[in-house]
Amino acid sequence: MRRAASPLAATALSCVLSSLTMAAPLDGSALEPSHGTAPLLETIVITASGSANTLADTAASIGVIAEHEIEELNPTHPAELMNRIPGVNIVQIGSSGDGVMAAIRQPVSTSPVYLYLENGVPTRAAGFFNHNALYEVNVSGANGVEVIKGPGSALYGSDAIGAVVNILSGRPPREDALSLNVEGGEDGYQRLQLRAAKLTAKHGFTGKLDIADNDGWREQTASERTSFTGSWNTHIGDNWRVNTVFTGTLLDYETGGSGLSYEDYKDRPEQFGNLIGYRDVRALRLSSAFERDFANSSLSITPFVRSNDLEYVATWTLNTGRVSPPPSWCPSCPASLDSQDAHINESGHDSVGALLKWDYDLGADSFVVTGLDIDYSAGYQKQTYIERSDSDAGDYWLAYTPAGLLYDYDVDVLSLSPFVHYENQLSAALRINAGLRYDYSRYDYEDNMAAGVVDPLHLRPEDQAVDFEHLSPKLGLTYRFSEDINGYASYRHAFRVPSAGQLFRSGSTADSTDLEPVKVDSFDIGLRGNLTERIAFDSSIYYMLKEDDILSVLDGNTGARRNTNAGETEHYGIELGLDIILSETVDLYIAYTQSEHKYKDWQDRSGDYSGNDMPNAPETFVNVRLRYGPAWLNGGRMEMEWIHQGEHWIDEQNGDDGRATDRDTYEGHDLLNLRANYRLSPQLEVSLRVLNLSDELYAETTGKWGPTYTPGRPRSAFVGAKYTF
Repeated sequence: MRRAASPLAATALSCVLSSLTMAAPLDGSALEPSHGTAPLLETIVITASGSANTLADTAASIGVIAEHEIEELNPTHPAELMNRIPGVNIVQIGSSGDGVMAAIRQPVSTSPVYLYLENGVPTRAAGFFNHNALYEVNVSGANGVEVIKGPGSALYGSDAIGAVVNILSGRPPREDALSLNVEGGEDGYQRLQLRAAKLTAKHGFTGKLDIADNDGWREQTASERTSFTGSWNTHIGDNWRVNTVFTGTLLDYETGGSGLSYEDYKDRPEQFGNLIGYRDVRALRLSSAFERDFANSSLSITPFVRSNDLEYVATWTLNTGRVSPPPSWCPSCPASLDSQDAHINESGHDSVGALLKWDYDLGADSFVVTGLDIDYSAGYQKQTYIERSDSDAGDYWLAYTPAGLLYDYDVDVLSLSPFVHYENQLSAALRINAGLRYDYSRYDYEDNMAAGVVDPLHLRPEDQAVDFEHLSPKLGLTYRFSEDINGYASYRHAFRVPSAGQLFRSGSTADSTDLEPVKVDSFDIGLRGNLTERIAFDSSIYYMLKEDDILSVLDGNTGARRNTNAGETEHYGIELGLDIILSETVDLYIAYTQSEHKYKDWQDRSGDYSGNDMPNAPETFVNVRLRYGPAWLNGGRMEMEWIHQGEHWIDEQNGDDGRATDRDTYEGHDLLNLRANYRLSPQLEVSLRVLNLSDELYAETTGKWGPTYTPGRPRSAFVGAKYTF
């Protein structure tokens, strides 16, 4: 059996490839050591053009993770799976909770710079971004994952700046199947997974159910999660293929796993950050892909509906909940309550839309794809102010009382987006692709709160409609140096419309609706392929300039805060991937990322940070996996994984605030994970996972106010058993 090469990288590779740098990941899949790696350039990708295409013809850095790799790893969090791709760093937040932040060609942040898709359909509408969007998708039950690193707006629209992440779910079954997996571990962790598939002459059905319960290793971090995926594949007449997919996630968890003071992080990392934190999530999606082939073309029509509802305590706004004296470096500053924005948030949106796509074969290995995306979403947001009500002298909230509304509004968003994608084989070795998309968005906003006195810290715009439109071009070239080596160069433009929250949840800023889209220009060069039958590589170098970022500044005439498009940042780096078959039983995978993220021009109301490094932007990420598959494991394998995260600044000032300490930076960390499985019979398989094998104390994330540190999971072991009927 041939093995698909997976994304990995090595610093040593840069010596071999001189100044060439690597970036697009391959298929991070388990390879059977007795065979060579499958030709990387023949890897099929869908997300880059919207149609099935080979990696050799794709002028972008793309990471592909195949279904059998997902099944083998069976991740409990997307980070376990996706961080095997060079250039991708998914951060598990909430002290090993379900929360997600990403760092893909961007710092670790909650910014709306990523677009998450399920079978090409955005899991959330533009304007309603949630950095936790991956917890709304059943990643462990996916049929595959594709990550386009860098801009994807020319095909997918707003938010596709740092990356486009496409989760492939509900694919038609190949055969009947039924399996049950149970898993247990420390701190009350339990997981049950049921997988079923049925194939008949005219229909195919699949069902996947994941139920997990966890008490959490930290106080107040328990969670309950249910995710499901169902699909029905059939034909209408002799011409139409139809695949209907229904997915959803219900998640209820306590978010006491927030940041701690440095002393508590070092001495008492297991204690809660705030006793009152919680988060309730409901995400449901239904889509039907209707496809038909013609003589020289194909048509795809995908209507969809989605519903997202979210309620949580905004723990990052709580602070101590007490009146704080003036800081030592500003004795003239007034004493004030440090939690004037503490609130419970209720928000969501219900959507209906359709993706229309026509793929026309021009002959001579050339084609054009045109389409229209339509999305109408009815959204809402309600924020209730809360005050601390406990008498504990500590910094962490133990109880609260509601104290009135801060915001309560509805906003409907209509998006219409035609696009075109073109590819042409200019010569036997050289191929060109180009694309252009026009996006139109209209926000209709209505304030539900009574008119009258307005809280100056929580201003509210008048009822109104706001329109945005934008053009997103791209241009790329691929060149085949040989049958096994391929290179590419590309220019891609991306953007994001201001979110509904930025537009209509003004805070203390005026003119919050007078904003333009944030814009990005990005350039990539890459080289990839198979050096030998046993060595596959993937590399890229990129430069990205982001302009018109949204800042809060002080108006020179009135002294009032206002939001404006004035920020400029630059991002550049290298991404290297290397897969090596060392012997008949041992494989080595390396993913290496080095990047810089800087403020090029950034002057907001808190200071001028132009030229500084951006916070929470580690220079390096490394993932190295050594996999051992001897015959005595009966088809199983053992894997040791090393994860390295480099040092980063904790705040924008980079220690230049006159109060420099050794806590201006986080030193980074190194983690070891061990995984193994063994087949007791063709039907029964047992597995073991030990995460953070060396019991390292590390921070998942850091916050500048304090600073604070959110501790990651200590050494934890999990065992499982899977029975295939």
